[in-house]
Amino acid sequence: MMVHPREILPEAVQQILRSASPEAENKGALTAAQLECIYVQRYLRIWIPQDLGGAEMPLPDAVALLEALCWADGSVGWVVNLGAGANLFAGYMQPDAARKFFTDEKAWAAGSGAITGKAVHRQDGYVLTGSWKYASGSAHATLFTFNAWHTDENGQQLRNAAGEPIFSSFAVSAQQVKIVPDWQVMGLRATSSYDFAVDQVWIPEAHRFDLQHPSPFHEGPLYRFPFLTFAEITTSIMLSGMAYHFLDEFEWLLQHKKPSGFDRLLGNIPIVAHTWHEIQTLFQQTRNRYYQTLKQVWHDHVSTGALTPDQLLAMKKAAGELAMVSLQAVEKLYPFCGMTAIYLQHPLNRIWRDIHVASQHQLVSPLYHAAES
Repeated sequence: MMVHPREILPEAVQQILRSASPEAENKGALTAAQLECIYVQRYLRIWIPQDLGGAEMPLPDAVALLEALCWADGSVGWVVNLGAGANLFAGYMQPDAARKFFTDEKAWAAGSGAITGKAVHRQDGYVLTGSWKYASGSAHATLFTFNAWHTDENGQQLRNAAGEPIFSSFAVSAQQVKIVPDWQVMGLRATSSYDFAVDQVWIPEAHRFDLQHPSPFHEGPLYRFPFLTFAEITTSIMLSGMAYHFLDEFEWLLQHKKPSGFDRLLGNIPIVAHTWHEIQTLFQQTRNRYYQTLKQVWHDHVSTGALTPDQLLAMKKAAGELAMVSLQAVEKLYPFCGMTAIYLQHPLNRIWRDIHVASQHQLVSPLYHAAES
């Protein structure tokens, strides 16, 4: 069985990240104390190559850490996950560009995987124009990454030999981006998941990179792992971390709260006790299955350098089930919380809001998983 997230994060880190949650929500971005903790612990550098001063942490170890961060605070875990995941791109960039963007200890990439921009080749580089949504961590980012279609000077899409339109990934400094601070939502409010745009911004060729194939610049397994599967793995674990926090807060209620009209504690009411046992069992079984699948997939990837379609599908299924069970755990327990959980600053309320926003991410949507099946 996997350990509890509290066994992964130092207690002092837990306290810093969690105690600042109300202030961060009101601010709409992480607090100075939270940011300092993230930089000191070097969480954003877990997937940056070692030759750039990163940890190049194996995927299963890093995923457990990210789950623990989401357990400590949903917004913190979300932006670190997305920021560290985008900092992974250092391993896919040409060495000079990677050094430019990622040698800074506070390097932080925000951005989008959507292909909603255009790139015109010009003067040994590209002129970029477009807008993108939901760039988590925008308030703290030092660079932005995104995808854009290759077009000619007249705006016509360029195509490959098979007739398919071509796109690439690009990196620009934060100073070249216009941020649109429009993240007015009910949960994950401290993630500053703003929209952003670039308008006729020129970048050199070296700032283009390719996530569709293994990196030609680093041989490490992180930079040869299928990126879509990587994204499925790291998105689903965030809901697990938030659900675990909710379960911990609910367990306290079981032991301390007497609901109105009852002469016994919440945990001694049969329907509550039955539901709690059922949810705990299913959550832990699903979480263990997810980690077992992840460890096996990572082992096989490191050993052979290749994963079969069946292995990728098994990992996708395990990730989708973990996200679904995590959300359902919160939804099934919330009605038992009573008036305690209606206040915005109560942890149960914040987690409920956070996980419901997180559940709308495309990669954990039941629509995404239904389409595959």
